[in-house]
Amino acid sequence: MIGKELNRTVHYDEGRGSLSLRKGLMFTFTGIVIKEKDGVADFVHIRSAFLHLNILPLLKNQISLREVTLDRPVFSLKRDRTGELNIADLLAKPRKETSLKVRNITIEKGSVIFEDQAAGNEGITTRLDDLDCTVDSPLWGSPFQYQMNATVIEDRNQAALSLKGTFDPAPPDKPVWASTLNASIRLTGSDLQHYAPYLKNKASIERLGGLLDVDTNFSGTPANFSSKGSVAVKSALLDCSRAFSNPLTPQTVRLDYALSRNTGNLSLDVSRLAIDRFEAGGRLNIEDLDKEDFFLTATATTSAFSLKEMRPFIPWKIIPKTVGDFIAAHIRDGNFRLSEGTLKGRKSQIAHIDSPENAGVLSLRADVSEGVFSAQQTAPDFHDIRGTLELQNRLFRLRGMKGLFGQSPFSLEGSISDFARPGPVEYTADMTVQPTREEVVWLLGKDRFRNFSFNGPSTLDLSGKGTASDFRVHANWDLTKASYAFPDILEKPASKTNNLTAEMIVHAETLTFSSFRCDLPPVKISGSATYNFSGEIPLSLHAESKTMNLRKAAALFPVLRNMNPSGTASLNVSGKGDLLHPASLQWTGNASLSNVSLTVPALDKPVNGLTGQICFRGDKMETGPLKAKIGESDIQGKFSVDDFRKPVVMVHFSADRLHAQDLGWTSPKDDASFSVVSAEAVWKSGDLQVSRLSFGLGKTFFNASGRIRDFAAPKITAEITSPRIHSDDIALLASLKTSKKDDSAPSGATVDATVRADAAFLEGVEFSALQAVLNYTPGKLNVQSLEADVFDGHIRAKGKATLRPDGRNRYEANLAADGISLAKLQSVMNIGDRPITGSLSVSGDLTASGSQFADLKKTAAGALQIRAEKGVLKKFPVLSKIFSLLNVSQLFRLKLPDMAKDGMPYSAITAHASVQNGVFSSKDFFIAGDAMEISAAGSVDAFRKEVDCIAGIHPLQTLDLIVSKMPVVGWLILDKNGNVLTIYVKINGDWKDPNVKPMPVRSIGKETLGVFRRLFQLPEKLITDTGEVILGN
Repeated sequence: MIGKELNRTVHYDEGRGSLSLRKGLMFTFTGIVIKEKDGVADFVHIRSAFLHLNILPLLKNQISLREVTLDRPVFSLKRDRTGELNIADLLAKPRKETSLKVRNITIEKGSVIFEDQAAGNEGITTRLDDLDCTVDSPLWGSPFQYQMNATVIEDRNQAALSLKGTFDPAPPDKPVWASTLNASIRLTGSDLQHYAPYLKNKASIERLGGLLDVDTNFSGTPANFSSKGSVAVKSALLDCSRAFSNPLTPQTVRLDYALSRNTGNLSLDVSRLAIDRFEAGGRLNIEDLDKEDFFLTATATTSAFSLKEMRPFIPWKIIPKTVGDFIAAHIRDGNFRLSEGTLKGRKSQIAHIDSPENAGVLSLRADVSEGVFSAQQTAPDFHDIRGTLELQNRLFRLRGMKGLFGQSPFSLEGSISDFARPGPVEYTADMTVQPTREEVVWLLGKDRFRNFSFNGPSTLDLSGKGTASDFRVHANWDLTKASYAFPDILEKPASKTNNLTAEMIVHAETLTFSSFRCDLPPVKISGSATYNFSGEIPLSLHAESKTMNLRKAAALFPVLRNMNPSGTASLNVSGKGDLLHPASLQWTGNASLSNVSLTVPALDKPVNGLTGQICFRGDKMETGPLKAKIGESDIQGKFSVDDFRKPVVMVHFSADRLHAQDLGWTSPKDDASFSVVSAEAVWKSGDLQVSRLSFGLGKTFFNASGRIRDFAAPKITAEITSPRIHSDDIALLASLKTSKKDDSAPSGATVDATVRADAAFLEGVEFSALQAVLNYTPGKLNVQSLEADVFDGHIRAKGKATLRPDGRNRYEANLAADGISLAKLQSVMNIGDRPITGSLSVSGDLTASGSQFADLKKTAAGALQIRAEKGVLKKFPVLSKIFSLLNVSQLFRLKLPDMAKDGMPYSAITAHASVQNGVFSSKDFFIAGDAMEISAAGSVDAFRKEVDCIAGIHPLQTLDLIVSKMPVVGWLILDKNGNVLTIYVKINGDWKDPNVKPMPVRSIGKETLGVFRRLFQLPEKLITDTGEVILGN
């Protein structure tokens, strides 16, 4: 009968029975086997079975089992790869009324083996071992009571399973699913890894792990039931790479729930879902469950959770990439709490939530605190964010958002429009910020504004509305109560009215300032700009200012304040380029100056009446004619800049008359002024090239050109030419002084200069063809060459000067003069009648030191070679006195020169002279005349104006015979033929009226006498006599 009911073959090894009136009929069977439908494999194997039958029901042709005990039964359940169970026929088979009644069933040490080949590639085998179960029906026809305990074998893991409850079988005409089950189920220590293959194919779960505990109650049928319980997992593991970036490993997961179903309705109440420290709760209700378009209502709440801690639990890989990337990159942290979440609507509405009529299906309300939002890597973070996020009727709102942008407090109200409506999504935002210095410096650019100071409160209001591709923002920044400054450029005090406004449009590729305006009275600037996020010309800008009063503006701009300006200025320019490379900007437009007056630090007198325009053309800038007045000097000029990237600055400047005192220079003359001033210069790559600088001073006119390189240690080259130079003008130029001290003037300048003058006038002396090459290095002036024509001759010189801070400079010179007309030389020396004529040549080396000309005369030292040729000596007191001693014309036929009338002709005058402390000395001064030769040895003191020397006179004519018989003693030397050889005199005293006395030869020093002998070509042996002097006695 059992085999027929099961449609399977049943056999056993042995059966025994017994009958008694007290105990009734009992059977014992051993080795019972129930085959599978194929008749090969075992479906059930029972070691032994004890059956206790009631006798009386047999009389009614009924089998009533009072007790059934199964010892060590083994049940084999299988599911093939198609998913069909080996007992599918038994579950689907219609139930019939049977005559078999069972009251009590006991299973001892049973086992259930479930082989599931449909789970995974290799299948899963799960066992229930040590299965002890009792099923009892206290009264015939009442529900069965059951209790079961077993060990669940999951590979190497063992879990404990216990079930307890009642089972009320469905009537025979109903399927088994209609039976009523009341169950209390407890599962402890189940290994989820064992069941991972069930989910791997369906949910792409690579790994699943954790120990599962279940404690739940179930009551009812599958179609109408209630269930309540809890589920807990310890040391959980969920590896789902398609959803999560990394495996999830929470320490604990707990779910407390209540689930119920009745006709057409399903209700799930999750009182607690805890994942480590995160907790949530919610409710799910489905109505019309038996319909295709059921109605769903879901609500949820959570505890406050840290985004940083819960970030691993966010399924980044199923969130749209743009949304996920945005959250990951910008929303760094925060504590969030879902205070209200509702999903309500029919299945069709939820599936088409973007339809206009389904706007109210989803609503959310969440609170955030300590949020951190990063707009971009270099910008300050938005942090300590707190407020409420709402989604209602597909409109997302930010309510009461507050926080800090860097250190700047802000508040925000915003919304995102219905994403399902036609057209692009629209955003709105109203934000108020109180910026602090750090955020202002970031906005302006840290590298350029690191010295910018900002203090006090200010309010920046931003109001925006539009789509992602066309978002319009109105900005209003009230800076009245703030003070800010950029050293030496701008100083805005607190309480000074200041307002910035702008209208901006954010496009996908551009940021457009349709208008901006800055009001900082008297400065008012307005304009527009467009910034392209890509391309070679990211910025287009237009700016213009109202006419600005410079005197009032000076209170804001220190760079102007020190200049004490007045007048007006205005600006109207447009530019294109890259702000990161300001020199690349291309400008057009102009700036205007009208009647501007200002004080320039380098000038004593202010600049007045500056008027003109500055024009911008691409990468060039130039001015029209600029006119101004410095003191009493009218000036005009213009300048230009060629290529802002590699600036070349060109300047032109001119003035009919430029007063020295207007430039801050003082001079002994009250009104030193430069005339016909004109200059042209070019500044390029740090060098200043002066192509022309010309001006007149007195009777002198200069033309100069040159170059200045390396302004830190200037290297100056210059070429100066002049048609005429007057020493008075040079002295005047050198006497100009300024009372201002420029401590910042560069040191270490070097100068190489060439000077040429057609004519030069020095103390009445006219030089022509003057040329000089000069080199200056700090502390030293080197005159490499100096040449000029003067007095029908030519002079050459070179030398150097060592310049000391105390002014006691040292000078060294090498000079040479050829063909100098002595007549012309004496004409400028105020000598009166010119006492000497001829041609003069001088050469030698001189040194001197000191700070005054008198010092130079005192310290002058050196050696000179002097030569004069073909001239006449006239009116020399010394010669006249010498000749008076020789007044023996009545005795001799020796004709002496008449110094008053004709003078003494000479063919040459030579000397080697030394200079020391203002004293000129010579040992070989020699005059070669037609009548006689004169030699001298001695010195001339230029300071005392005294002379001290010995002179020798060598007549060149013969005495009469009478005279030849008369001896001349002491100072008259004759040769054997009667010719006068030499006459010696001593000269000393005031050089204008010296003492002249005859001098015996014996009193002349040997060295001096040797010089005379060489000059006069005297014989080695002299004939002398010691008789009386007959002349002048």
